[in-house]
This record gives sequence, structure tokens and C-alpha cells, in this order.
Amino acid sequence: MFPARTVAPDFRLVETLNLGTGPLAPALGAARDRLCAELVARGVTPILCESWQDLQALNARHRESWFPLLPKPSSAPAFWLGLVDGEGEVVATHAVVLVDCTASSFGARLADLSALHVPGDAPADEWAFVASEAAHDTRGSVAWIVAGWTRPDWRGAGLFHRLGELVRLVALARWNPKWVVGLVDPETVPVWSGRGGGRRRLEERPGILYYQSDVGRLPLHLMRWGRHAVYMDLGICGGPSW
Repeated sequence: MFPARTVAPDFRLVETLNLGTGPLAPALGAARDRLCAELVARGVTPILCESWQDLQALNARHRESWFPLLPKPSSAPAFWLGLVDGEGEVVATHAVVLVDCTASSFGARLADLSALHVPGDAPADEWAFVASEAAHDTRGSVAWIVAGWTRPDWRGAGLFHRLGELVRLVALARWNPKWVVGLVDPETVPVWSGRGGGRRRLEERPGILYYQSDVGRLPLHLMRWGRHAVYMDLGICGGPSW
């Protein structure tokens, strides 16, 4: 559909990713190609990176325009997507962490900090209070969207929600999670409240309070998509085998 472009060695072009061999793979591929084409038309190339250290370094370089990253357990599967401009600079990101909430709900794993740290490794001053009923109802395989950022000079260019849709697509293709969730700072609630956020549930009030070491108290709104909602946002209408 469009030519591959040169990117850094640790980056892979999203447009060339293998999306599996399941019955919905062709539809996922078509949706991926559409989103990639829309982003390329805006002057950026979508890439995938497996290195969390690279994401942390990028976050540190752009701290003036980006919240500090939430921690994640070192053993948790994760990846991030970026948008690279014509100068080879990453100008937007979304990341995903896979959280196993089979034995304990997402809310419980936030409350005991095991969604954020290897058990026993959390800083002594960290804590979380989770009043969100939806968080406690979220069980099974959970893809947690984190690190949503767009460089200030690229904001308003129509990148954020397209990249968000693309990262949810790749998470579905990789892990087929039951739920996709995010924790939204009150400052960014307006960004997610519009149509671009898709068929998600965004709680009106911050039902989660997290004290992050060296950062402070973070009131957070739970945002959640069901698997079927993500497929429908992508224009894919499947059947009972979803």
C-alpha cells in the first residue's frame, strides 16, 4: 500500500508486522493498513519497539511535556508503538503492558501494587487505593495502555487517537486480551471524552488514588474497552468465536 521507510534498528515497522493466522487476521491487517496509511499521510511512520528501557529514556528526554511513566513489573510482557517523523525522531507514543488478572482482579492488583511492581519490590512509600467497581470487576487477560504522549509541536495533528487505536489492534493480535484498560489523569480526561476514544467506558470520577514514589499522589480515572468493543472500533464485526 505504501513503501517501507528506514527506521532505527531497534524499531520495526508496524505495517510489516505479522498479525497471526487466525480467522480475523485479514481484517486486522486491513485495519492496520488503513491506520498506518492515515498516519503516514500526516507525515509520521508507526513503529513498534520491545525495549522498555528505550521508552524510559525517551520519557526522560521529554519530561517537560510528558508525565513520568508508571512503573511496571520487570517480568510483565510489554511493547510500545511510536510515531517517527521525517527527521527520525519519535514524536508520539502509546505502550501496553499485559497483566494477568485471572486470580486477582485488576483493581486488586493495583491495590496490592503487583500490577506495578514485582511483589515485594515496591518502594516503601508507595500505595494505591482503588474504589472503582469496574477495576475490581476487570478479570482475565488485561492489556493495560500506558505512556500516551504526543510532542507539543505535533499536537492537534490527528495522531493521538489513531495511534491509540493502532496499539489496541496490535495488543489484540498479540494477546487477544479480554479487556483493554487505561488509567487517565484528570488533565487528560477531555482528550479521551470525545469520539476518538472509541467504545470505551471512562469513569466520570477518579476512583483510583495512587501514590507514586518521587512523583506524588495521582488521582486516576479508569477507562476500559471490552475485546468486542475494540474489534468494532476497528470496523471488524466477528461472531461467537471472538
